[in-house]
Amino acid sequence: MTERTSKDKPRRSLSLKKKKGDAKAGTSSTTKTPITNFFSSQPPPNLACPLCGQLVPRFKINDHIDLQCQNFDRGDSTAASGGRNDYSGVQLSPGGNLSKSPETDQKEDTKTKTSPYFKKNNSQQTPRDINSKTVVRTIDLGSLSSKLSRKYLKKNAEVSNTSDPMSSAESTSSSQKENVQTLEDNNDCISAETEAPSPVEKQSDQSMVSSKQPPSPAKQTKRKKKATFSVKGSFIRKKAKYEGSSGEASSRLDPEDTNTEGQESDKPFSSEELSEERDADVKVETADAQSLPYYLRNFRTVLHAVLENEDDRMLFNQEDMSAVHGFQSLSVMAQKLYVRLFQRKLKWLQVNKLDYGEICSDLGSVAQELAQIGFLQTEKDLEDLMEALDLLPAPELKALAKTFHLGSSGTQKQQLVDGLLRLSRQKSFFSPASSQSKVGTVILKRAKQLAGSCVRLSRGPRAVFSRILLLFSLTDTMDEEEMAAGGQNQLFTILLVNSGRLAFPDYAVQREAKVFRDREDLIRYEASMRALIEVTVAMQGGQWDQALQLYTSAKKTWIELNSNHDLSHQEELPVFLRSFTTGWAYTRILSRGVEILQRLRRYEEAVEELQALLKQTVYCPDSRGRWWDRLALNFHQHLKKPDQAICAMRDGLSDPLVRTGHKLSLHQRALRMKDAPSCKKYRLQLRELPAVQIQDVKHVTIRGQLFPHEGGMGKSRFLLPESEEGDGSAHSTVICSVEDLSLAHYRQLGFDQGIHGEGSTFSTLFALLMWDIIFMEGIPDVFRNPYQTCPLDLYTDCFYENRREAIISRVQLLCEASVETLCAMLEDVWTSQEGKVCSLVSWERFSSLQQAQSLIACLGGVFLGGVIDRMAKDYRHCRGGLPDLVVWNTSNNTYKLVEVKGPNDRLSQKQQIWLDELQKLGADVEVCHVTATGARGARLEEISK
Repeated sequence: MTERTSKDKPRRSLSLKKKKGDAKAGTSSTTKTPITNFFSSQPPPNLACPLCGQLVPRFKINDHIDLQCQNFDRGDSTAASGGRNDYSGVQLSPGGNLSKSPETDQKEDTKTKTSPYFKKNNSQQTPRDINSKTVVRTIDLGSLSSKLSRKYLKKNAEVSNTSDPMSSAESTSSSQKENVQTLEDNNDCISAETEAPSPVEKQSDQSMVSSKQPPSPAKQTKRKKKATFSVKGSFIRKKAKYEGSSGEASSRLDPEDTNTEGQESDKPFSSEELSEERDADVKVETADAQSLPYYLRNFRTVLHAVLENEDDRMLFNQEDMSAVHGFQSLSVMAQKLYVRLFQRKLKWLQVNKLDYGEICSDLGSVAQELAQIGFLQTEKDLEDLMEALDLLPAPELKALAKTFHLGSSGTQKQQLVDGLLRLSRQKSFFSPASSQSKVGTVILKRAKQLAGSCVRLSRGPRAVFSRILLLFSLTDTMDEEEMAAGGQNQLFTILLVNSGRLAFPDYAVQREAKVFRDREDLIRYEASMRALIEVTVAMQGGQWDQALQLYTSAKKTWIELNSNHDLSHQEELPVFLRSFTTGWAYTRILSRGVEILQRLRRYEEAVEELQALLKQTVYCPDSRGRWWDRLALNFHQHLKKPDQAICAMRDGLSDPLVRTGHKLSLHQRALRMKDAPSCKKYRLQLRELPAVQIQDVKHVTIRGQLFPHEGGMGKSRFLLPESEEGDGSAHSTVICSVEDLSLAHYRQLGFDQGIHGEGSTFSTLFALLMWDIIFMEGIPDVFRNPYQTCPLDLYTDCFYENRREAIISRVQLLCEASVETLCAMLEDVWTSQEGKVCSLVSWERFSSLQQAQSLIACLGGVFLGGVIDRMAKDYRHCRGGLPDLVVWNTSNNTYKLVEVKGPNDRLSQKQQIWLDELQKLGADVEVCHVTATGARGARLEEISK
């Protein structure tokens, strides 16, 4: 039996037929490899670079990106494109030479291993903001600098009318020197000494390029105006890329880096000449910004974007701004090193182990510059023994332990550290008062000698930049690793956007509300978020005692804040902005505390905390259903207080903020209590509770051969037989999930198309048919930065309230639309928005536009309108519970929605509600139960009832 290669595309249809030689490796008698090796596959040795697509070793991917891979830095032409990085017409090679023919490009492509993903994307993408007749070509920075230098010299010659050959020669030589220096700084260009064309060839080449795409001062000015997106109370169109702001940020934040060429003439310039001069200065500044590494350019972009906004700038005092100005006054190498260290965890680092070759071969002098301005701490400030020991590797710790005769302390690093710490705490018999400090001081001194020169970022300036980054990415969820690493994911997102690999939807940024009143409010919010992350990390690690201590400390802090500070402004914010407040973060900590207390079996305290949470309705209203359900469970099961449990269920069912699954869960708990013999005297009270009525749907059962995987834990796997083409007797077997087994069953029933997408299938259709309404203008504060994948109010009731008329009109249009109209609506959005990052859309869910159109043709406008109306009213609680499979027949336009349940699996409350709702909308819905058979039983069949 042959094996299927990993390059095969996953099938989008239900077809089980394949070409010869593409069979899946399974249970074959001819192979010697055990089938358990199917699950022990090793990670690939090479990974595709997210910027250029080149395959590089997986452990060197960061170094490859840091050194600015050749295919990434394309100069100003890349920054000028508004969408994807695709160039029509003739392109320039990285060295600046024109590619001669398509055959030459193909030969060069075969020499460089490139991921097929990037080849496919580049071939399919088309420029959005450029006319199709325009030929866009890249110009390396050396050519641009030389062109500007000659233009400046020519202008000076015309103005001064001088004929001094010595001054002309001096100016020309300085221009050539600057050109060579720029070529050496640009990583996309080859050495000027080996491959630089002659001046005549370069001048003719540049004249041809400039004639194809002349620069426009009006466009330069317009692009700079659009970059300033964070002006209060104004509508600014947000583009998919943000390099315009990046160039402007670098020019404002580091004015010393701008290049000025030549000397000023004695004769004053005319207005036209001054305009051309300013245009040339803008181009030189952009060239300087592009020559910087991506992480420094993006860091400057963040600083500029936040401090340009008046509301955000008021959250930093004079001391904070002095740190920002101090960073701007640093040399470029010092700025590079600081950003590099800012993106790492806050701990001590040995200077001799810092390897940043693109910054400087000897980082000692650069670190000294940062230390003089107060941005770095040196080994003189290292006073904590634990931090000093953690800085040393295991061999040096072992040598240090032998020095103090601790040979029996172990060989692992943590064992050696613990042994040295115990020694530092021991008391001497002769001088018990001072021996402890003396021993610890000696160990610390020896450890610092072994560590050598070491540095750590100063906490003060780092906290300022962390708050700036927090404001810039306020709408993103930052985990513990991200907050400790200086927002590396956010800076990488900016890199992908600027390189054209990532595009966000077009929307207008309109900021009106002030989330933070003052600097102290922002600092308190940052502290609350860090406390929340610490509690969550402790819970995930199973450290429940530590989690309890953190929760108790955070609760005490919240009580003090609530009593000593006026937090009424947080209650006045809309609910989707209230989630970025201190009260919201501490409320989430208290909710985590309920889980901690329940895990420690302290149910009385858990009930008290739940009751306190339910008394307020300002913070976390979407969690009230879970709180009521848990309160009823604790009263009924753990505290044996059925009367209070009934009161909790009554209040929960009457709470308007309790939705869908939680409301059904409370109703089902009441039914179980009514049938329990121990609750006979409470049956009358239970009957008076509000009822939630749902209808059951059709259930079918199929059988499949279970794969006996090791351990018997996790999701069930089945063996699926496949018939090979041309030989009906030969069979191959693949290992599949219960959903794949169900897809094969419905394929036998005549459904030629099928998707296992769960909720993503319907959320994708919801976004495609509601795209313009989701990203509509005129709603303040739902878009607050240029890197959002959805409006902030999507998961709240404000989404429907802010767009009520538009949603009602769209639902009515869908219900009345014909199949042709539905397909046209889908095609318009698909062709114009494909590939853009939206949290609702999974572009890989459908194999093509035609497959999506065939599905909506089967579903119909009435059904789609009903589903979209329900999701728009309460997307937060309706995004889950949708059926696993959607199968349809393209010949007769029939479809079926199927919820698949494997062995020992049952329907959740949300799934039951959605199945009932879909059935009311007229859909053919059923639940497919998959049971296991023995090795000799039927492999795939439906159990007859």
